[in-house]
Order: sequence, then structure tokens, then C-alpha cells
Amino acid sequence: MATPPLTHHDILGLIAPFTRSGRQLDLGASDRVQRRLVFKPEACQNLPEAAAALTDTLELDGQDDSRFVLRRIVAHPNGLTATLLAQGTDLASLLAAVQAVDPLPLFRSGEGWWMACSHRLVLPATSLLLTHAVAQVQGLTLQLKMPGVTGYPAELVLSANAAIDLPDDLLQVLGRDWARLSVHPKNWRSTLKLRGPASAHSLLAANQMEAAARHLARTLAQPPAQFHLEQPAARWRVAARRAVPLLTLLVLVLGSLAVPYLGISQESVYWMLIFNAPPLLLLWGFSLREMPSFELPRPPRRLTAAHWWPQPLPAPSANSGATAPAGSP
Repeated sequence: MATPPLTHHDILGLIAPFTRSGRQLDLGASDRVQRRLVFKPEACQNLPEAAAALTDTLELDGQDDSRFVLRRIVAHPNGLTATLLAQGTDLASLLAAVQAVDPLPLFRSGEGWWMACSHRLVLPATSLLLTHAVAQVQGLTLQLKMPGVTGYPAELVLSANAAIDLPDDLLQVLGRDWARLSVHPKNWRSTLKLRGPASAHSLLAANQMEAAARHLARTLAQPPAQFHLEQPAARWRVAARRAVPLLTLLVLVLGSLAVPYLGISQESVYWMLIFNAPPLLLLWGFSLREMPSFELPRPPRRLTAAHWWPQPLPAPSANSGATAPAGSP
């Protein structure tokens, strides 16, 4: 059966903890049919004088009377937003948890770049788990989405405000955990491998995103040819890593051809291992998170364009920023 819309009596009961904390319901933005209540934006309190003026908006979703989803959407003056999401049964506890989080660490910035990180609160420990992050660098927007299953890489989407030609190893020069940029009709896509314990993945992903934002800002501030001049060793290491799957295949083929000349007895345990190697290697290949790409080694391509952008980008306005999606974790 469909969940009934919120009645006036239901709303009065749900907003009681929010009213006590000084929050005001925005009836025009709320949706009774979808059982979503939206509260009016308010300025974040207890911020340092030198900090940017942040505002936040609360959204409450409840498809039944026993489970609620509360979002605190914090907006930065540059247009970026970060979302804090908490789920539970006690509205007062959810409200206290999201309001207790300091909003300043949700945003990072540097010369030529801005970044916002959204998290899911795990109650009752109130630990923060990164769900997605958005970084804006000049006319580029880099978005990261954390994997829903441990062991899988984070997804990356890079989009541009105008036509631009980017090398596919633009992010790979940052290290072996970054995958190449693959071109799609409207954007570029990549992945970021997260190593170490799962409890450290949130901080690791945020730090890696910051490193990528700094790298993109520094790279786009210089002519394209400078990217190759400053990253020759890193680009050659990327080319070497790309050649590993093909070289491994060649070594296995040459090794199989050399087996008859090794003089190994058919009763030997080594012969048994070699005989059963193909199905074991096939099973290992299917167990990989990502299928390896077999390609011929190619030297890094020099960039010959005079500028990254065919035409100068318009000057950014006060509200020009990428908005992080405020969806579910």
C-alpha cells in the first residue's frame, strides 16, 4: 500500500524537536505527498570571524513513522554545497547529531580550486563516512563517489564548462591508484583505488581529491606543453604501468613454450602446477575488480596546443560553484 501523505497533525508531531531548536518549517518547499519537510535556511552559528558565511538547510524524509532520513545541506558563498546525512528513529538524536558537526572542515580551498565533501553520519558513534566530494578548478568540475562495497574503487567524473582537450594520463601522474581518463560524450571518467583499512578510506579519498584539485589548478594555470616538461618521469611511469598486462601475457606465453625444454619430470609436483596453471590464471583473471587493458607500450604524447581552452573562460562570479548532489549515501 502507498504511504499516506503527511497530515497537519503528523507535521506538528515531526517538527517539535526542530521548533525547540529554533528552526522554522518552510511549507512552500515541503512536500506532504512525498513526506518531505524542508526547513528555512539559517546562518551557521559559532563560526570564526575570518570564516566564510555558511548557511544550512534541513530536510526530513520519513516514509513511515519509525524510520527517518535527515539531511543538513551546508551552502558556501562560492556556490558549493556539502550534505550531512543521518538515518534513525529518534528525531531529536538525529537533529543533535547533524547540528554538532563543525561545517568548516566540510570545505577545502586553495589557489584556484574549491572543494566540498559530503558525509553520512553513523550513529550512535557519530563518525563521518565520506559519500561524495566535488572539486571545482577553473572551468573543470571533478566529482568523486565513494563505493558502496568495500574493495571497489571510488568513481570519478570530470566535466568541463567548455571544449577542452585533456591528456588521458592527467590524473595518473599522481600515482598508481589513479586510473586513466576515459572519454565519454559529455565528460571524462576514471577511478581511484582506496588502499588500507576501510575505516581510513574517507580521509584518504578526501586527501586524494585535494591533491587532484591542487594538481589540476597548477596544471591549468600553465601552458599545456609545461605539463609534459614538468612530469616526464611520472608520465613514463604511467606508460610502463600500462604495459604490465601485455608484458605479463608475453612472459606467460614464452614460459609455456619453454616448459618442454626444462627437463621437468611428469611425476614432479612442478609439472602438476604448470599443467593446472591455465585454469587457475583464468579464474584469477575473472576475480579481478577491473579487467586489465592489453596495449602496446607508447611514449607519452607531447602537448602542442598554446592554451588549454580555445577561448578564455569568463571570470567566475560569486556564486559560480559546483553543487554536490544532496541524494542518498
